[in-house]
Amino acid sequence: MVWSEWWGYREGMVASDRDEFGVYELADENKETVYYGSGKVKTRLLDHLNKKECPKATNYRVEYYSIESECRTREKELLEAYKTMHNGKLPMYNEKTT
Repeated sequence: MVWSEWWGYREGMVASDRDEFGVYELADENKETVYYGSGKVKTRLLDHLNKKECPKATNYRVEYYSIESECRTREKELLEAYKTMHNGKLPMYNEKTT
């Protein structure tokens, strides 16, 4: 799949997104990854915003998939690739969920 463009990570923008299965990347103002997640995109992103779980996130982008298992597999691939490139470390907010 292909990443969407970067969007501002705020409630108004997220609320206008599709609620389909996908993988999403949250990033800070420098577009450095702070979290990877997957599931129903709009639902999950609004949940993160409401719980203030990723306060440094200011941008997000998405890859959409037709079935949930595809996006879960892709999320695992992204996390493994990130760990390989960052000496075994996960993005800062993924570290907190493991």
